[in-house]
Amino acid sequence: MKMILAIVQNEDAPELVEELNHQNFFVTKLASTGGFLKKGNTTLLTGVEDAKVEQVCGIIKQFAGKRRQMVFTSSPSAGSLANMSTSVPVNMEVGGATIFILSVEEFEKF
Repeated sequence: MKMILAIVQNEDAPELVEELNHQNFFVTKLASTGGFLKKGNTTLLTGVEDAKVEQVCGIIKQFAGKRRQMVFTSSPSAGSLANMSTSVPVNMEVGGATIFILSVEEFEKF
């Protein structure tokens, strides 16, 4: 058994979860926040047999693809007010998924 932990953007999560469920994979969905862009993410957990890992990863890659997006980041203002900051537009690659595949020990149920 493997536990697949996938971190995706919030925008990608609904269709991804729907497709995983459609293909008979059960998913636990957790809210999380990214460190760099400080935007909301969704962390998905699903337990699968070893033989199904590639199938699940393929679905994740299909529904959580990378794309370019204009993102506004904070930048210190060069003005006289030292505590002021301005938003600077940056065209960067967003989306995609961070996937962790963990081995799971099976144990006797209580």
